[in-house]
Amino acid sequence: MEGAVNEFSFKLYRVLSQGNDNLFLSPYSVSAALMLTMLGTKGESELQIKQTLGVSGISDPHQAYKELHETLTGKSKQGAKLAIANRIFSKLGLDIRAEYKKESLENYNSEVELLDFVGNSEGSRRRINAWVEEQTNNKIKDLIPEGGINALSLIVLTNAIYFKGDWENAFQSSRTKREQFNISETKKGMVDMMHMEKKKWLVGISDSFDCKVLSLPYKGEELSMIIVLPNKVDGLSKLESSLSSDTFKELTKEMFREDVIVSIPKFKLESSFQLDKVLSEMGITDIFSRKADFGAMMDNPPEGTFVSDVIHKAFVEVNEEGTEAAAATAVMMRMMCMPMDPIVFNADHPFLFLIRENSTGSVLFIGRFTEPAK
Repeated sequence: MEGAVNEFSFKLYRVLSQGNDNLFLSPYSVSAALMLTMLGTKGESELQIKQTLGVSGISDPHQAYKELHETLTGKSKQGAKLAIANRIFSKLGLDIRAEYKKESLENYNSEVELLDFVGNSEGSRRRINAWVEEQTNNKIKDLIPEGGINALSLIVLTNAIYFKGDWENAFQSSRTKREQFNISETKKGMVDMMHMEKKKWLVGISDSFDCKVLSLPYKGEELSMIIVLPNKVDGLSKLESSLSSDTFKELTKEMFREDVIVSIPKFKLESSFQLDKVLSEMGITDIFSRKADFGAMMDNPPEGTFVSDVIHKAFVEVNEEGTEAAAATAVMMRMMCMPMDPIVFNADHPFLFLIRENSTGSVLFIGRFTEPAK
C-alpha cells in the first residue's frame, strides 16, 4: 500500500509543481480522503479512483490502508507526534447505507456526523472548519471557504493530518544567521540560516540526479525529513521532472553515515489547492460529473449527485527545535444544479523536502523551498 501511496504522492506533486513558487502538501491526506470517497463508489467511478491511486492490484485496498494507517499513527512517541483523522459530514436526512457507515468506521476510523446544510449552511461550514482546526492543532483554518456549503451540498469527506517533531539533534539558535539565499542565478534573497557543526548524518550523493540527499531524523528516529538539494542553483525543476517512487527509492537507498556540516533555512510555508481539476486530469473524472455512481454510499443517491470540490490546505514550520506540519483535505459532494572531508550540505538555493515514516518508507508530506517569504 505504501508503494501506491508514494507513487500517487510524486504524481500529484509533479502536476502541482508547475511554476516556481514555494509549495507544500500532504498527498497522503489527499489519498486518504479519496480512499474514503472510493469506499462509497461503484463501477467506473470506483475504477477511476483505484487506477489513479494505483491500488487496482491490491485485493482489499481499504484493509491495506487501515493497516498502513495503524502503523503510521503508532509512531506518536518520543518527541514526534503524528495524528491522522477522517470524518464524514452528511446532510440531515440523507439515506447513507449502514454498510458504508460500518466500513468507514472500521477502515478509516471515520464517523458520520449529520449537519443541517439546508437550514444552517454557515453553521455547518463553521462546524467542519472547527473540526479540522482541532485535528491540526489550529494550524489549518478555514478549510472550507465562505459559501462553500449551501442547500445543494450533500456530503463533505474530510481528512486532516498533523505532525510535530523535535530534531534528534537540535540546531543552536545562537548559530542562526541572516544570510543570502540564491533564488536563481540572478535573483537573491535573505533567510535565517540554521547551522550545525559536523555530525554523522545519513547522506547520499547522486551523480545521475546531480544532487545531494540528507536525512535529518526526529526524536525516536522513526520519522525523518529528507532534503534533496540540487548541485546547481537552478537544478530543481530538472530534478522534479524525474521524480517518482522509484527515483526516490534510488536516491535514498545508497545513503551512508558521514560527517556533514549542515546549513538549512528556517521557514514557514502555507499552501492551498483546489484539486478537482487536477484529479480529473489524472484520470478521476466521473465523480465530478453526472456519471458519478455513489451506490455503495447511499441506497438512493439524489439525482445528479457528484463531487463539487476537493480542497486541500497544508502548513509547515521548520525551525531550530524541529518541524510542525499539518494538512487537511475535504471532498465535497453536492447535487448538480450545474567519504572524505566533512560533506558540506548548504541549502542556500531551491531544494525539495519530504517528511517520511522510515519503517514503511511512506511519504507523509512533500514540498519545496524556492524563495524566502516576501
